[in-house]
Formats: sequence, C-alpha cells, structure tokens
Amino acid sequence: FTGVVEAPDIKEYHYVSLDSTNNVIKEETIKRTYSDANVNINEVYNRTNPNVTFKDFPRPFKAMFKMGTEKYKPLPKNKIYNIYASCDPAQYSNIIDTPFDDEHTENKNRANCTVNIISPDSKFQSDSALHVIGFGSRKYKKLSFTFKLNKKFLGRKAIKLRAMANDVTLIREQLSSELFKAVGVPIIEGTYARVFINDEVFGLYSMTDSINDRWIGAYIHGNEKAKIGFSYKLVSSPPDGPFADLRNRGESFEKYKEHDYIVDEYEKKDIKPGDEQAEWNRLVQFVKLFEDWVLKYGNDQSDKAIEELSKFLNVESLIRLLVVESLVMALDNFWLSSSNVALYYNPERNKYQFIPYDFDESFYGPSPDSERIGPIEDCYHWADLRKEHYFIDNIINHPQVKKRFDVVMAIASKEIYNKNVFHPYIQSLLSLIKEDVEWNLNAINNIHTNYNGRIDKFTMEDFQKNTALNRPVSEEDDEPHDYKLTEFIDKRGDSCRAQTANVDTSVNKNISDDYDISETVNDPNGNGNGNSSSSAASPSKTFSSSFLCIFVPLLFLLLH
Repeated sequence: FTGVVEAPDIKEYHYVSLDSTNNVIKEETIKRTYSDANVNINEVYNRTNPNVTFKDFPRPFKAMFKMGTEKYKPLPKNKIYNIYASCDPAQYSNIIDTPFDDEHTENKNRANCTVNIISPDSKFQSDSALHVIGFGSRKYKKLSFTFKLNKKFLGRKAIKLRAMANDVTLIREQLSSELFKAVGVPIIEGTYARVFINDEVFGLYSMTDSINDRWIGAYIHGNEKAKIGFSYKLVSSPPDGPFADLRNRGESFEKYKEHDYIVDEYEKKDIKPGDEQAEWNRLVQFVKLFEDWVLKYGNDQSDKAIEELSKFLNVESLIRLLVVESLVMALDNFWLSSSNVALYYNPERNKYQFIPYDFDESFYGPSPDSERIGPIEDCYHWADLRKEHYFIDNIINHPQVKKRFDVVMAIASKEIYNKNVFHPYIQSLLSLIKEDVEWNLNAINNIHTNYNGRIDKFTMEDFQKNTALNRPVSEEDDEPHDYKLTEFIDKRGDSCRAQTANVDTSVNKNISDDYDISETVNDPNGNGNGNSSSSAASPSKTFSSSFLCIFVPLLFLLLH
C-alpha cells in the first residue's frame, strides 16, 4: 500500500500489527524518530537496527589461505537478516514432519520455495530448494536447513541455517568460527537470521556458508571459480562407533561408506556419472599414504619423518586446528569424536588438509557425570578417554609436532584466548541479538508441525546466567559442575596458559606450508560487502498523523 496523507510535520512514528481486515491488534513499544537517514532503511516490527561494531581477533600466525575474495566475502556480522520462505505445502510437510525416513536414515527430500532475504539495507528474492540438514540436529523440533538458491546472494548459491536448538547462549558457534579464523584455519562463518517458513515462526538461526565448491574456491584457493579437489566428511557415531578413523580399509569404497565417510564436494565434470569408486579414490589414496608413513616413520623422531608427512598433508593447519579444538574442548569434532570435519584434497598444492565445521558442542567442558573428556585444567590429554585416536596419536607424538603444538597453544592462549579479546566480542554478539532472545525462546512453542522432536526448554534466566561476563565466585567453582560460557573460557584459558608458561615462543614458524600469502582483508562489520540484487518489492511507507508504517507483513506481523 502506498499513499499520501495531508498531516502536520511528523517527527515520531511507530508500527502496528493488523488483522486480516486491517484492524489494529497491537502496537509496537518502540518510538521511532523520522529522519532522512532512515527513510530507505528496512525496519522490523518491535526491533531496532542495532549499531554494533565487531573487532577482529588478533592474527598471530602466518596466513596460509586467502579466506575469501572480493566477490565472496564473509557475511557481515553486524546485522540480522530476515528470511521468509513460501514453500510447496506438500513437499514442505514431508520434510518438516518426517526428517527421518527411519531411525537411522535421513529424509533427503527437498521442498521448492520462493525465499526472501531482507536486511536493514538490502532485499533479495529467489526460487530455491529447501532441505533439512544434520543428523543429531534432526532430533530437535527446531530443525536446521539449507536453501539452495537459483540466484546468487552475496556471491552464494546456498545458505545454511543452523537452529542452535541446544545452545542457550546462541553464540558458541560464532565464537568457535572466529577463533579458527584467528589462527588461519579456513572455517565457515556467518551471522544471524530470523526465519519464517510457510507462516511458521522458527525463531533465530545462525546463517552461515556451507562447505561447497564456491566457498572452497574463495576461502582456500582465493578464487570462488577455482577448480576444486575432493572433500570427504567424517561423520562418526560416538561414543560406540563406527568411527571414520582414517585407517586403510582396502581399495573398495564400500568399506569407507560403512565407516561413516561421505563424499561431499568435487568437480562433477571430472567423474563419469555412476563411477562411485572414482569419487572415493582420493580418500583411499590418503589412508594408504598415511598408513605407509606410519609403518616407515611412526617410530622415527627425525626431521625426515615430518618432511615426508608434509609432502601429502598440511601439518601446520592440522596443528592449529587441534589447538583450537583443545581450547574449546570440542565434544563432537575431529580430535575427540572423528566427526564434523572434512578431509580435502587440495589440487593446487597436491596435498590434503582438514576443514572443521559445526561447533555447537564447544565451550562446555566436563559435566559432573561426564565420562567423555578429561578435566578442564588439562589442555593436552583432555581427549584421551576415548581409547584410540589412530590418526592424531601417530602424528602428535612426534617431537617436532609436539614442539610446534606447544608454541601454537602458548601463543593462541596468551594473545587470542583471553578475556580482553573474548569478552568484548561476546558483548558485541549479545548486543546484536538482545531484542530477539526472548522471542526466540518462545518461538519453539509456536512451531505447529507434526514432528515430535526434542525441545530443550530454556528461560531468560538460563540465558542471562550462561552469558554473564562477570560471574560471582561460588562454592561450586572448585567442584565438577556445568560451566557457564565465560567461566569456561576464563578457566580454560588460565589452564592452557599455565601449562605452556615455560614454552619458548620466540620462533613462531610454520612446520609446513610456509607460503607467502596475504589474507583478503574483510571488514567484520560488512562495510564494502554491497547489497544483494533484488527482485522483491521495496517496502512502502504511509503517513498518518501519529505513526508511520512499513507494510512488510512477512516480517512485522510475526515479531510480537
């Protein structure tokens, strides 16, 4: 609706929610001041557009990868997007009501949708295909999704929406991603989005990239159109297995399928359709190379052993990855669980590297009844409670690797993993999402699907306790207990700094892959990212004598 009404000079306005006959049923509590600066801003009912600034973490290690390009930059962290999708009803019901075909089989069907993505300064619309993602996350009522887009959104043909259904803080994944990025390990990253699908209010989501060909090209090769190699996801089934343990199980790809590997991304045009063995060959090659290295150099503590390992594996990137997993005590990732990591064959360097993802089970530490991990004070043997780590144990016990691990741990815990860096970043995240927290907590009650998924009931008190930056010391602090977020960060950081206090960090040199590469400079606050192209109509404004309205029903009617 667009119109002009003769009225006195208007300085203030607010929005209202209307019923189907245009009767006002609710008014927002925010009083807004009209100005030329906000006339073209997209606004959301009962939400301000927060002015939040993020400061990048320090980068104390030499860059190994570009981490983005001019055309494929990280999603701006200082804004919340609004995603509204209209999907084919039957297809949508199929994936939303039955995310599993049976107890152990994922429903991989898709729903055709039209999706709108709106930020304060941009609008985007595209046809898309929606599917449910994850395995453990499918057990929750609030599901996680991926949209495959027909048009490019900020250089992307897909966006991943993670539900954060088990994270009361809503910020663990963001902190993990930022820490990996700070040590120079390629990692998917993103921001937040409010999600509505077929008039269902799903709540606040983490909106990120996925490990696809364009992301690999941009972040690892410095060109989103680069020819990529092969990536394989390790998706083990802890605590009892099977585990994707990177052991040599022969030539047949079927053996690797049985042990929880998934062929993920590769150049489709290079493989004949239906030739599964060819799809798996790079994984088979890697486990054979590693087994040969273990047999020849497993007990060889000379520099030659690491030189030979570095011919086919990026050892430096692996060490940095393991340091971060130790700092955050990642419960469902590579070191502890052989899961949520991708093995990537990099054709540009003719060697392999690991790409971590999905860190919703980080920053928790040991719980009172935990038998999975060691004490929070131990930054070296925290993952030893699982009897075997064939791959990691064979590498990290070498003195050269151990020495480099010590240096990376000492520098990372001192220069990055401390309250002076983490607390301001946490405060920025909380400032960004503060108006959406309670709404998100209540949204689970309004998801009217037929799926009887798990619901973790959190309260505002739970959120506030878990995200408090300054917790009073309590009697339980010296006993095993469920650690709050900043309590864990501070205690874990103190422990790792203490364990590496005597490490000589004067030589901070890569153990392998010592390339001269400069990262693409990206502003975490999105400056220079540009707006998406739009095929959605611009919101129009209409004046009355007391308030101004933006008629975007897909947004404001639902955010009360």
